[in-house]
Amino acid sequence: MEVREPKRFVLLDFYRFIAALGVFIFHLKNIDKGISPAWNGSYGLFVDMFFILSGFVISYSYPATSTGLRSYVRFLVRRIARIYPLHLLTLLIFAVLALVGISGPTSRASWLDFLHNLLLVQAWGVTDHLSFNSPAWSISAELFCYVLFPLFMLLAGRVSPLMLAIIVALCYGILAHAHLPIWQERSQMYGATFDFGMLRALPSFLNGILLTVLFRLSSDYRRKPVAFAGIALFAGSVLILNLYAKPDLAIILFSLAILVTATGESAFARFPGSDWLGRLGNTSYAIYMVHEVLLILLFKPAWHYFGLQPSMFPVFALVCCIILTVVADVTYHYVENPARKLINRLAPGDARSARIPKAEPLDLSETRQAANAS
Repeated sequence: MEVREPKRFVLLDFYRFIAALGVFIFHLKNIDKGISPAWNGSYGLFVDMFFILSGFVISYSYPATSTGLRSYVRFLVRRIARIYPLHLLTLLIFAVLALVGISGPTSRASWLDFLHNLLLVQAWGVTDHLSFNSPAWSISAELFCYVLFPLFMLLAGRVSPLMLAIIVALCYGILAHAHLPIWQERSQMYGATFDFGMLRALPSFLNGILLTVLFRLSSDYRRKPVAFAGIALFAGSVLILNLYAKPDLAIILFSLAILVTATGESAFARFPGSDWLGRLGNTSYAIYMVHEVLLILLFKPAWHYFGLQPSMFPVFALVCCIILTVVADVTYHYVENPARKLINRLAPGDARSARIPKAEPLDLSETRQAANAS
């Protein structure tokens, strides 16, 4: 069978879209204390899936020939071009809101907080609280992984897949279950944000690199039905995540879903519905970054203005998701993409020389365009 190397995993992009909306609903449910506990699933753990996807997509698309300081600088410029413009825009919006006295879930917003956010180090253990656009802590954590990315790739190239898997498992075990004093609550890595949230990202990002290694060994299993098995795994993980707060189980299911889906999708020359799946995937980063702005300025006021009851939450959440997706789509086309292209011109070297996809799979910080990994 001919082995394909896809330019873009549109199914993984769609997973990222679903996960971004899941994080939004995780925050939206706090709009009313009377909302059914059925909506109180652990969708905050989708952030950890973003970290896994980032590690997978970026390491998959990173050219093996990219070595040396010049390649490293080009990589960092392209990653910053992907995550920073929208981060800066939302940071400035929250700064204006703070100046006019409109506070959100994280009302603490000092000048020092602004500097931490501006430098994207707010998740590096430099503060004891969230501030401004609180979801941006994960973008700070991603930046930490980008800085260490060459070391991760060096490690992945020097050890066997089994040894790499053991290292990943040890990282999860130590950071998530050892009695470490760095978390706000002991042994609560999966709840870490400002309290060294970049270490929360580390094992999942490395896990994504491991999945890339395993994917490159999967040529014998690249069959179309495998993609649908991956979709079933992802759907199952979403359902389980809503019912049980089991972070370790969620990580395992997410990892399997990503690997199986990528393996199966590579058997397609073009997956059905790729245009729409890709377009929805493109909105995921904006959904993640702008949802708190809309929550403060639109969704929460609308909930109270219309006097909605908790029983109306499912319909309200659906309407909010549609509005948020439309706003994110516009943001992608008129803010993210133009700003990324502008900043990418600063990257040294010719991007066309790298084996990179032309399409844009997003990660968190999630989540990223694979082309930016070069």
